[in-house]
Amino acid sequence: MMNRTRRLAPAIAVLAAVGMLTGCSGKGGESRNNKVNTENESTAQKAQGPEKNAASRDAEEGMRTVETDKGQVEIPINPENIVTDYYLGEFLAVDVKPAIASPYSLSNPFLADKTEGIREMDITSVETSLEIIAAQEPDLIVTITEADYEKYSEIAPTVYIQDGKRSDEEVFRYIADLVGKSGEAEEYIADFKARALDVKEEIRGIVGDRTVSIVEVWPQQIYTMGSHFARGGSILYDMWELKAPEAVQADMVDGDTQYQVVSLEALPEYTGDFILYGVLADTDSAFVEDSKLWNSLEAVQEGRVLPYEQVSFMHRDPITYNAQLDIFIDFFRGFEGK
Repeated sequence: MMNRTRRLAPAIAVLAAVGMLTGCSGKGGESRNNKVNTENESTAQKAQGPEKNAASRDAEEGMRTVETDKGQVEIPINPENIVTDYYLGEFLAVDVKPAIASPYSLSNPFLADKTEGIREMDITSVETSLEIIAAQEPDLIVTITEADYEKYSEIAPTVYIQDGKRSDEEVFRYIADLVGKSGEAEEYIADFKARALDVKEEIRGIVGDRTVSIVEVWPQQIYTMGSHFARGGSILYDMWELKAPEAVQADMVDGDTQYQVVSLEALPEYTGDFILYGVLADTDSAFVEDSKLWNSLEAVQEGRVLPYEQVSFMHRDPITYNAQLDIFIDFFRGFEGK
């Protein structure tokens, strides 16, 4: 469903640019997990042997052991009071509403109709953020920020999910399992794949041999991306098997490169017959859009440019993927027979 790597170099710059970086929490993607005093506990458990470990679920009423990127962690079987600093869309996709979420995840327009009542994490300082989380008395914290793992684990059972270790689909399944919603996640994934594949041949027929590219403008910089850095690239290139310009295809679709910074002069090499075009918030993109080179591109002259809202397209949760799919279908259908 959503095959991508979670490295967030530009993403973190974005968050900094729009004032969304959570203290030590790194929303755009890096870190957080829990230790729930497991160092001493796990030693004690080993000393008591496998019988004690097998009975751990019964010994602590309503708890179970899960494997995390920080080792085994005891979490509630049915967590209800959840805090997450990144993975909001994954929870909402299976109808689980965290009590507190980061400003980064709450900024996603695709989630707007599902976030009522969720408190925004105060990122004024690490201390403030931790105080608010502790006051909530959560029974589970799910984090992407390793630097905050120890602090979080002193508050509640914490699951750290290492950025880039799993595909988007695997992350979704993992999170759904944490809240006992594996069946709902499988249904969601199956529905998404069916919708995407149902129109695959139609979209390929419209695009034909033409190429599709992703271009994003930042302050005095131009980024190009393939299938590994959100923006719906996995739908375009992996699921629909559309082709990117050769320079993008080789490195950012068939290869492992996530993105490249290119000069304005190099744009013709990296832009295709269709262009997905995003602009970082508050960025003056005139150096691209007012240039003779940009306006000489055939895709620009023929109106084959899809402007996208940069903040929302940075996200990689199941709800965002579904929204992107609808946007792409509508866009390409506008060129049927052209």
